[in-house]
Amino acid sequence: MNRQKIANLSADLILRYYDNDVKPILEHMDNDALWYGPAEGQFMRGRRTMIEAWAAEGRPLTFTVGNLKTTALSSGPSLCVVVLAYSVVTHYPSGNDLTLNQRLALTWCERTLRDEQGKRVRVPRILLCDITNPHPKSAEDTIYPVHFEQVVSGLMDVPLRGERLVFRGIGSTEYYLFSGSILWGESCAKGRRCLLHLADGSEAEVAASVGNIAAAYPSLFLRCHSSYFVNPSYVKNLRRFAVTMMSGAELPVPEKSYTAFKRALKTFL
Repeated sequence: MNRQKIANLSADLILRYYDNDVKPILEHMDNDALWYGPAEGQFMRGRRTMIEAWAAEGRPLTFTVGNLKTTALSSGPSLCVVVLAYSVVTHYPSGNDLTLNQRLALTWCERTLRDEQGKRVRVPRILLCDITNPHPKSAEDTIYPVHFEQVVSGLMDVPLRGERLVFRGIGSTEYYLFSGSILWGESCAKGRRCLLHLADGSEAEVAASVGNIAAAYPSLFLRCHSSYFVNPSYVKNLRRFAVTMMSGAELPVPEKSYTAFKRALKTFL
């Protein structure tokens, strides 16, 4: 199995699931697949059981998913495990929100099936969907998806604005980041990679240079130095010859580039 393709497919299925488009992920379930979570004690076995559970959901909830990171691990030519980490807000009809940092593991295998023309083909199927950090289940949970008892009002700590950008990380990691969650980028690995500094305080090392990212998204980021680009929305102040970010980080601005960067920053803002 191609780990990268399976990781990308996993991310697509999960994002569509949280848009209440559950058909694609169900279509990829193995006939005897297992589903654990996200509430403690929740368990379903078999694709048909899952289809019936979702069909019984009369009023689906709405969700907002923040930054998503995928890591793919392969233990053989026909088996792959994809771990997904993301923040998700569940929006309840009452107006309350429940914010969770979710970890999900999908175990994939290859099955030999017949296509519409009767030809035998190898297709990827999900054997196991496991929420690895389940939460206490509410007594009113009777069907899936669940409704949590611990409902709190609040917002995610990851800004949910801008475009969702996809970056290849180190090894088999993929990042699906909102552009609004990226504060600035810093050159690393002798310029071959970029260290993204995120609004939640975390970092993501991606396999793209500072120059390539700034050139690919000129409407989102400004390059202040050969080794740095910034998200102008998070610039606190600019002085000769440095730019200070809202987080307090200070990045250099070369004297030769200062005037042009100042003009670009004003135009952007």
